[in-house]
Amino acid sequence: MSKDRGDKPRRVALALGSGGARGYAHIGVIEEIEARGWEIVGIAGSSMGAVIGGLYVAGGMESYRDWVVGLGRRDVIRLMDVSVGGAGLLRASKVMSKVNDHLGDLNIEDARIPYTAIAVDLVSEREIWFTSGPMIDAIRGSIAIPSVFTPLVKNGMVLADGGLLNPVPVTPLANVHSDAIIAVNLSGTAGNRPGPPPEPGSGGRLPRFKLSSLPDVLEPTVRALLQSRDKPEGAAKSAPEARTIDLSALDVVDRSLHLMQDAVMRYRLAAYPPDVQIDIPVDACGTLDFHRAKELIALGRKRAIAVFDAWDEASAPPS
Repeated sequence: MSKDRGDKPRRVALALGSGGARGYAHIGVIEEIEARGWEIVGIAGSSMGAVIGGLYVAGGMESYRDWVVGLGRRDVIRLMDVSVGGAGLLRASKVMSKVNDHLGDLNIEDARIPYTAIAVDLVSEREIWFTSGPMIDAIRGSIAIPSVFTPLVKNGMVLADGGLLNPVPVTPLANVHSDAIIAVNLSGTAGNRPGPPPEPGSGGRLPRFKLSSLPDVLEPTVRALLQSRDKPEGAAKSAPEARTIDLSALDVVDRSLHLMQDAVMRYRLAAYPPDVQIDIPVDACGTLDFHRAKELIALGRKRAIAVFDAWDEASAPPS
């Protein structure tokens, strides 16, 4: 990494982390990199990082951005196709169809820059790096959050979320010729959420909607998915034991995955540290808050500006 402001690295590789809807922040980071005139020469992504990274290398990120910033709660609900009796609550076929509209029929090996999507094979219990083949399949395998999205069955593998074993995939970028590796971690320290805070117990829950609009066969499944007896925290209780903690099933999954991925991430980044790391607060939004794209993109850019400005300062020669 250069020590002089004038020699600032211009060729950067990106490790885009997993984190559900917080992954919209990747768009803001990439926009700031482009605004500074830097060249992105390689991308590795897990889960939502694989989505945004794939769209970028395919040239479809801008049109995807324009689409997602216009999505409201109802629009997101229409894209969530509930799986009845499957290995996950949602099939993700509708949303992947929309992603494919912006992605095109691109094979990874034909992309304009090196790209790797990370998934986990539940059969062999190992990390899978997709560096060739249909990009849409690689992305679909990488986003399969356990118990939320059904896994992708492909070539004898049962593929689940890449964030399980590599939440911020720096290691696939080792062979990319770049001046610096920039990592975007979507599980940063809580405390700087954009917009209104999530409702209590809404960490991974779907937006609210009327159950009466659902087919009868889906209603029990969706009702169980959304059920939560949220209670406002209200006034402080006289003793800590008096506080009621009420979590939905998705809250438990979301928090459990975060704890595991945070430990895995710290271990892996200690062994393979990036040159620059941007942290997006874990409480910026719920995992499934896909209707909050505009504010999360803005948050990603804001965080990138602060980190890149500090990087510039640290690289500047002494006066």
